[in-house]
Amino acid sequence: MRIAIVATALAAIVGASPALAQIRDPSGGVRWPAPSAALPGVARELGQADRNIREGRESGQLSRREARALRRESRQIATLERRYARGGLSESERAELQSRIAALRSVTGAKRSSKP
Repeated sequence: MRIAIVATALAAIVGASPALAQIRDPSGGVRWPAPSAALPGVARELGQADRNIREGRESGQLSRREARALRRESRQIATLERRYARGGLSESERAELQSRIAALRSVTGAKRSSKP
C-alpha cells in the first residue's frame, strides 16, 4: 500500500516537471542550487528538502532519476511560491504550498528509507 502511494506521488511529480539544468561546481561534481523562495519559511523548508535529496543521492539511497524528479518538484514549488507572493499569499495559496512541501518531504523520506 505504501509503495503504491509513493509510486503515485512520484509519478505525479515526474509527469508534471520541466527539464532541469545542471550546474558544475569547481570541485568537478554536479551541484544543484537550492531553490530560492520569496518567503523565509518556504525557502528554509525547500533548502532542507534539497539537502535531504543531495544526502540521499550521495549515500545511494536515491537514484539519479529519483533525485532529479525530487529536485524538479522543489523548483516548481519555489516558482509557484514566487508567483503567489507577487500579489500576496492567500490562505489557500499558503496551504497549497505547505501541502506540496509536505508531500515532497514525505516522498523523499519514503524513498530514502526504502533503500539500504
